[in-house]
Amino acid sequence: MNRFQVPTAVATVLLATIAFAPGAAQADNRCANPNGSIEQRACAMAAAGPDALRHFVERTRGIYGLYYWDYVRADR
Repeated sequence: MNRFQVPTAVATVLLATIAFAPGAAQADNRCANPNGSIEQRACAMAAAGPDALRHFVERTRGIYGLYYWDYVRADR
């Protein structure tokens, strides 16, 4: 057994946690202050409902590269 396997695995998990934590915090507030017209349109679609948002994200995927879960409201 390699003596560096456990510390390497722990470091990998720690770095992955640190890397994804800010993204989760940002997703909650993306529609609180949308930057630009595309985010405003995505937030308007999110307010219209999950189906409208999903359709907008899928329709504009090749142009803007939006991610559905960045705009979906927590209460839906």
